[in-house]
Amino acid sequence: MTQAQAWNERYAQNDRLWIPEADSSLKEAAADIEPTDALDLGCGEGRNALYLARAGFQVTAVDFANVALERLKAVATTEGLTVQTVCEDMFTYLTSPHQFHFVVLANIHPPRDRRQALYKAIRHVITPGGRLYLIGHHVDSLGIAGPPDKDLLIDEDEIKDAFRDFVVRTLRKVSDISDHGHSAPSLVAVLDRPLES
Repeated sequence: MTQAQAWNERYAQNDRLWIPEADSSLKEAAADIEPTDALDLGCGEGRNALYLARAGFQVTAVDFANVALERLKAVATTEGLTVQTVCEDMFTYLTSPHQFHFVVLANIHPPRDRRQALYKAIRHVITPGGRLYLIGHHVDSLGIAGPPDKDLLIDEDEIKDAFRDFVVRTLRKVSDISDHGHSAPSLVAVLDRPLES
């Protein structure tokens, strides 16, 4: 079974897998910029993509689970929002020449070596002067929530190293109540790509 098939099966077994509200730190990260084009990678059911669309962003939402994307599209249609959905693996999508002013990477947890490749690829889809919003389970959440393997969790040094030439606007742990009621630490990073890079 492929990862896409496994996720589709997981989504199909639940009316809704994740909470519908956008991450509060995403709202903060988008608050001080004019609505522009945005990319939500691994968007799932689209809580962050839908929030950005409601705020006036032109959103492209990418996920390999078509069951999740259909849920996103249903909400967008009901609310009269336009969200371009792409059913594709994010690593494949990131080989395209597209660039965006605001990029979202929320709770994506491949193994560390794959994350390094993901960070390298994602840098090039952020337009110079654009912004990356990243959130994921911190290593301190091990055994509380998120992946049960430390190699799948992130920390501050990893982000600083991968984006050492970006401007760090935010890099902090948060412990918001999340999908299944737990309050485990996540790492939030808001990073701006310099105009000259």
